[in-house]
Amino acid sequence: MNFQRARTEHQIASRQEEILQACYTLYKSKDFEEVNLKAIAEMTSISRPTIYNYYNAKEEILLDLLKKEYLNWYETLHHFFEIHDTLDKEEYCRFLADSISEREYFLKLLSVHYTSIEKNCSLEKLTQFKKDVHPLFLTLQASIKKYFPSASDEANDNFRFLFFAMIHGLYPLTHLTFNQLEAMHSAFPDYTVPDFKDKCYQGLLLLTANL
Repeated sequence: MNFQRARTEHQIASRQEEILQACYTLYKSKDFEEVNLKAIAEMTSISRPTIYNYYNAKEEILLDLLKKEYLNWYETLHHFFEIHDTLDKEEYCRFLADSISEREYFLKLLSVHYTSIEKNCSLEKLTQFKKDVHPLFLTLQASIKKYFPSASDEANDNFRFLFFAMIHGLYPLTHLTFNQLEAMHSAFPDYTVPDFKDKCYQGLLLLTANL
């Protein structure tokens, strides 16, 4: 293969997108541990050593995918909050639960966000990520002020912190592996896997009680 080095910004962006798409495809069907640079390279026109020109580790690729998911969700939230002048607690909670539950890939990334992805990213990459996704948190903060004007700043902060803590942990509890499901059924024959959307909605109702 006559591989030419990317020189223009367009070529660099194209190579990065190719890497991202390969990683996206892999992570849709595999676990975090199964995704690696070798497998990513095999799905692209880019050799494994060349990938290091763009990313220092697979975690940095996943971080970019996570950023895309955050920003896509931000667009949904921003548009919805912009066109709705009033929402009661049930409507607000239902919208949030619906909007996040339909993003299974995002939830899968969130489930390993702090435990695996961020740990192996460079400080520069991680800092830029935090800056890039900050608008989503500002939008949530503004939505609480809009729909729950009597809520204190402390209550606003607590809601957002606990909401994200909840969705980070809720996905693995509602999306069990085959072995996990078999073990639960062996230990508790009547066990039913909880529904993510329902539990998220119920959790949000509890959180909004303090707003």
